[in-house]
Amino acid sequence: MTEGIQLNIPQRLSLIRTVLTISLVVSVLMSFNLWAGERSFPYAPALASPFMSSWAGALLLGLSVLLLLGSIVFKGQRLFIFLGLSIYALLVLNDVNRLQPWFYVYSVMLFVFVCYNGRVDDSNRFTSFFILLQIILASVYFFSGLNQWRMANGVDAYLELIQPLKSVLSMRQYAFAQKTSVLAPFVLMFIGIGLVIKPTRYLAVSLALLVHVLLLVLLFPAGNRYNLSIWFCNISFAVLVLVLFSGKTKQRYFSPTYLFRMPLFYLVMALFTIMPLFNRRGLWPDYLSANFNTVNNRRAGILISKVVYENLSDYHRYFCTPRGRKYIMDYNAWCNYELRVSCAPEKKVVKAVSDYLNALDKQAVKETELALSAP
Repeated sequence: MTEGIQLNIPQRLSLIRTVLTISLVVSVLMSFNLWAGERSFPYAPALASPFMSSWAGALLLGLSVLLLLGSIVFKGQRLFIFLGLSIYALLVLNDVNRLQPWFYVYSVMLFVFVCYNGRVDDSNRFTSFFILLQIILASVYFFSGLNQWRMANGVDAYLELIQPLKSVLSMRQYAFAQKTSVLAPFVLMFIGIGLVIKPTRYLAVSLALLVHVLLLVLLFPAGNRYNLSIWFCNISFAVLVLVLFSGKTKQRYFSPTYLFRMPLFYLVMALFTIMPLFNRRGLWPDYLSANFNTVNNRRAGILISKVVYENLSDYHRYFCTPRGRKYIMDYNAWCNYELRVSCAPEKKVVKAVSDYLNALDKQAVKETELALSAP
C-alpha cells in the first residue's frame, strides 16, 4: 500500500503557500479583462457606484501581483500577502463579479498564512493551521456536491458538462455517462467527508484526483469554453489535495484543545461548514459558499425589448436570441466571452446589467422624442 507524500507539516505548509500564491496570480491573469483589461460588461460595485477608474485598477492589480510574487522570494511573507489581499479586496469592492469561487478559496486559504508566523518549534500551532486548510478544502468538495444535488437544474448542468464526450463515445456509452448524473453530487460529497476521515482518506484522495483529471478534459478551453481560471483550478486543487491529505499528515505531539482556542478556527468553521448550509434559502450569498457548480452552470438571461436590441452593437446582439416580439440577452455568455469568467450569481451583477440595458432604452426614447420635436 502506498504511503503517499512523505513531507512533514512545515514543509507542506511552505509548499501550499507557494501553490496558492502562484494559482491566484495565474488565475487573475487568465481573467485579465475582469480585473484591468478593456471591457464593455458593466461593473457591479459593492457600494453605490464604482469608486476606481480602470487605469487605477490596472495599477493596483500590478502592485498586488508584485506583492504576492514577492511573498515567495523575500522575507516578511505575511506582510506581502496581507497587502496583496488587501488590494484585491478593494478591487472586489469595485466589482463583486470578481469574487469568483476560485478567488474566494485561494484568498481565504492565503489569509490563514497571514495569521501563521511560520515558526516550526510548536507542533500544536502549525498543525492547527494545517487542519484549518484541510477543513476549507474538504468543505469545497462537500458543498459543491450538496448544492449540485439541491439545484433544480443540477442534472442539466452535469449533462452540459459531459457533452464533449458525445463525440468520442458510442451512443450506448454516452447514455450510460448521462445516467451517472445521479451519482456525481454524492461522489463530491463523499470526497469532502472522506478527506477528513482517516480510514477513507486514501479513497477520497484518489477520487478527487480522478474528478480533476476528468474536469481538465471536459473543461478544456475550446468552442464556447473561455473560463480558463476554472479549468486551471483543477490543476491547483489536485496539487492541494495531495499536499494536504496524502501520506502522514498528523503530528505526533498535537493536542486538539489548542485548535479550539484559536479564534480563526471558529471563523473558518462558520464560513465553510455552517453558513453555506443557508445558501439555498438566500440567507448566505452564493459567491461566498465556494459553490463552483451554480456559478459555472447557471443560465442567465434578461428579457429586452426590440428597441433596446436595435440600439445594441452587433457584438452585443450576438448574445441575444429572439423570444416572441422581444429578445433574451444571455449576459452570462457575454461575461464568459469577454471577461473569461462565469457571471457571479449576485443581485448586484444582474442589476448592473439591467441598468446598462435600461440606459440604452432611455437613450432610444430620448432620441425619438428629439426627432419628433425637431422642426
